[in-house]
Amino acid sequence: MQLNTSRLILRDFEEDDWHGLHAFRSDPDVARFMDWEPATPEQTRRWVLATILHNRAQPRLSYNLTIVRRGDGCILGWLGIGILSRRGTAEDEYDFGYALARAYWGQGYMTEALRALLGFAFDELGARRVYGECDARNVASARVMEKAGMRREAELRYRYSATGDVADNYRYAIHDREWRAVQAAKEP
Repeated sequence: MQLNTSRLILRDFEEDDWHGLHAFRSDPDVARFMDWEPATPEQTRRWVLATILHNRAQPRLSYNLTIVRRGDGCILGWLGIGILSRRGTAEDEYDFGYALARAYWGQGYMTEALRALLGFAFDELGARRVYGECDARNVASARVMEKAGMRREAELRYRYSATGDVADNYRYAIHDREWRAVQAAKEP
């Protein structure tokens, strides 16, 4: 699985990716808004191996991708999407998550990657609705979703399982018809 943008390659995890992915997995500034604590190198390596196995499941229910910068092959982060696992949700609804190494924040990489992922979800997976959530204190992540064409749908209370902390989260969503309208507006 591979998606290409003007500056990025989004591809399935490879075993050696753990070195580059560890930059965000071990960073307390990244982890503070995620549902995990900063990872050791061994924890990151195990996460990558488990994710590779998860990506290989048939039928494939999720796509966890390494974000790679074109040109120099630098690993910037992770982006994943999957069918909702909660009971009562439709098979054509997907949720996503992402994390970017701090050195690459504020450069538009995550918005570019998310737009490519949304296109894949609607055009290839046949998604009807896609949503993601972020900690309400993570203004930059909320802005990424807004710039990708998503709208804030809800504010939720969330207990982080890794730390037990409770925080407000924003849920952003986009429906296929909204995505198609945004894409049609871009055409000359």
